[in-house]
Amino acid sequence: MALMALLCLGFAARLNAQTYRNFESRQSRPVCLSPDGSLLFAVNAPDGRLSVFDISNAANPAPVLIHEIPVGVEPVSVNVVSNDEAWVANQVSDSVSIVSLSERRVVATLHCKDEPNDLVFAGGKAFVCCAGTNELRVFDVATRSEEAVIPLQGVSPRSLEVSNDGSKIFAAFALSGNRTTLLPAGLAPPQPAPTNPALPPPPDAGLIVTADDPRLFPKPLMPDHDVAEISVPGLSVTRYFSGVGTVNFIVKPRPGSNELWVSNTDARNLVRFEPNQRGHSVDNRLTRITTGAAPTVAPFDLNPGIDYATLPNPAAKATAIAQPMDLAFEPDGLHLWVAGFGTDRIARVRASDGVVVDRVSVHPVDDGTPQTRTKRGPRGLALQASTGRLYVMNRISNTVSVMDTGTSSLLFESPVGSHDPTPVTIREGRGFLYDALLSGNGTQSCASCHIDADRDELAWDLGNPDGDLDIVTQFNPIVGTDVTFELHPMKGPMTTQTLKGIESHDPLHWRGDRPGFNAFNAAFDGLLGGSQLAPADMDAFREFIHTIVFEPNPNQNLNGTLPASFPSGDPNAGDPLAGLDIFVNDFYVPGLTCNTCHALPTGSNNLIIPGNIMGSPQDVKVPHLRNVYQKRFFTGSDIDPSLSGFGLTHDGLDPDLFTFLSRPVFGLFANDATVKRNISAFLHCLDTGTAPTVGFSKPVDQTTLAPGDSEWNILQNQAAGGNIDLVIHGEIEGEARSFVYRPGTDDYLSDSDSFGPLTRAELELLISTGDAVVTLMGVPDGSGERLGRDRDLDGIPNRDEPLPRLEIAIEGGLPKLRWPFDEPFMVLESSDTPGGSSPWQTVTEPRSTSAPWIEVQESGLESRRFFRLRRP
Repeated sequence: MALMALLCLGFAARLNAQTYRNFESRQSRPVCLSPDGSLLFAVNAPDGRLSVFDISNAANPAPVLIHEIPVGVEPVSVNVVSNDEAWVANQVSDSVSIVSLSERRVVATLHCKDEPNDLVFAGGKAFVCCAGTNELRVFDVATRSEEAVIPLQGVSPRSLEVSNDGSKIFAAFALSGNRTTLLPAGLAPPQPAPTNPALPPPPDAGLIVTADDPRLFPKPLMPDHDVAEISVPGLSVTRYFSGVGTVNFIVKPRPGSNELWVSNTDARNLVRFEPNQRGHSVDNRLTRITTGAAPTVAPFDLNPGIDYATLPNPAAKATAIAQPMDLAFEPDGLHLWVAGFGTDRIARVRASDGVVVDRVSVHPVDDGTPQTRTKRGPRGLALQASTGRLYVMNRISNTVSVMDTGTSSLLFESPVGSHDPTPVTIREGRGFLYDALLSGNGTQSCASCHIDADRDELAWDLGNPDGDLDIVTQFNPIVGTDVTFELHPMKGPMTTQTLKGIESHDPLHWRGDRPGFNAFNAAFDGLLGGSQLAPADMDAFREFIHTIVFEPNPNQNLNGTLPASFPSGDPNAGDPLAGLDIFVNDFYVPGLTCNTCHALPTGSNNLIIPGNIMGSPQDVKVPHLRNVYQKRFFTGSDIDPSLSGFGLTHDGLDPDLFTFLSRPVFGLFANDATVKRNISAFLHCLDTGTAPTVGFSKPVDQTTLAPGDSEWNILQNQAAGGNIDLVIHGEIEGEARSFVYRPGTDDYLSDSDSFGPLTRAELELLISTGDAVVTLMGVPDGSGERLGRDRDLDGIPNRDEPLPRLEIAIEGGLPKLRWPFDEPFMVLESSDTPGGSSPWQTVTEPRSTSAPWIEVQESGLESRRFFRLRRP
């Protein structure tokens, strides 16, 4: 028992140490402007930093990187309170970092479980949407204290906006669904006969229907909540808007009107069989909502003229806009710009009728052919109307593109930061998931259903009446022999599975009919309507997918142990510890425990189980259980509202774990309510392979320092156990410093060999005297050296890197400096004497005038002056 608990709860410690961990986070507002328009803020998600660019020089299209400030793990959104204060939502850290530009550091951290994805400000309050818990958290902007938690009846709120008059907040639900659900096999009509005469009759299967189908019993109460309207003064939901889209990405109000516009895709999962879905599984749309007393909803297809029956369709690929993300309205509200994430195109749309009137590519090559290994992936937009420049955040290339809206031309492309730790494996393979130009008409990609490598909360019937039987033979150690399965191509509805954590989980798919990831190559033709990838490209795709891991399970305790009960405060809560014991040790029938098939730590032994054992008409592979906590189960009730139309099992039939465990196959457990509640509680707290302390931030200053602080202890203990690395960012004796914790010597190694190392006691002394303000943060194991000491891993600590050569020219009797653009952490100082006997003075921070030379701005500048660069 103890050994198995260790295997389960210590799964994170056994992952191979690496300098970069890929969570494939979901960016919502990755770029924004300062109120005065002089600064551009962009999240550098791979490096865990906020980048700040100077864009004040209208004559120079190149943003000048002036600050890079460490924030949390996987920052996905940034918004600003003032020219000096920015708030950053960190998805994996479950936090908001409040950044002061003048102090160049995080000055406060707000904890927001689970998956904070966007934030806006109204009425002196900050509203943060938490996608994992379907709620808004409200904070006072001045005091930073939490004022309210507003529950939202919808799945995965990821985009927020403020109404034009500031009285309302609008929240778009990313995974709102489309009111489809499963008509069970017992109620559904038989599948049609195969068109391939060599096929036997198809198995019994359910049918995907809308929630108002008269054959459903009981009929589920399933409201289609796509966008929520929240009262700012009332801090409550006033109404919901429906019929907007299936996956809703971004919501924006149209200036000078009562309209909302939402970028979305609409799933065609009611269409049955893969041949009928080929090249047309989703529609890419903008939807206009009028928010008056009698709201209206009007969708606009971004690709209205495409002939989906023609495949391949080069003409369609040359103009298609796929997976629309961020929106930016022009000030007069007559047009808006749309980021086409899947096709590397920015579209200009006429707001009167939703017609695309212009397209600009952020890729240097745009002839309709895929440029997948160098795909940009435009995700965020920030429009500076005064200069006619649109700043585009490219998620895949991690760059910022600058576009001229007057000429619809691309002016410049710049890295988001001075350093990007993204490995080549991810850089070259990521595009194969998202590139819609790999489809036959440019309208869809693998990510159209596997949203950001995850799920769309839907089921699809991708059977093929003209297909062939799949014959799969697998050795089963339980019975000690090979077992052969005949898998019919008319498989019926299957829920979308996540692509996270699938390495070493072959065979794949619900039925184990794909021996490995490369076998999915057939879908590029059979489903997307394009051509299969070259073997080297499919290998690159696989290697990228294998890098994606799960985020921490928010239901575990911070130290990785199981809570005493789950859900907390629920009168029907279970005991996760008791559930673990039952899962591993108790037989539900002679010789079989839950752990026999759902083997820990991941919850799967990768075996295919004969359908008759599970009471199913089909053979199904044992699925892993690491994302059970993310499932939004439907109630199957005509009383309680359902957030999703699909639950557990391959077709989403069972609404929850309690129902699943009530199946007769589970023998002694099936009628024991306490056992079922305890197992369910355990599985909702199952380790994902990433420790709960990954991303956890602990700000410490003179007022909050507590000797023997328990959270500091947990972070150090987790680092000592190999579950995480522990880093510190902050200000020590007036200078920006960072550290990485060394468990072996129990001290903190700094970003300079000339400073420290410091023990915890020495750090606490500096903090207690006001000489230090720091933030401790758990980071993925293996990444601490990069994030806390040596950013480029060249063996030279950050602050010991040689200063760039200082070059000065004289023009008109005044000095000009060749500024080191790749070193944004520089301070320019001047003195009357070269040795510095006269005090060095900081020169006013230079502003770009004519790159690469920058005027040195200093009042009373004398003809003879000495200059030097210094790291702050």
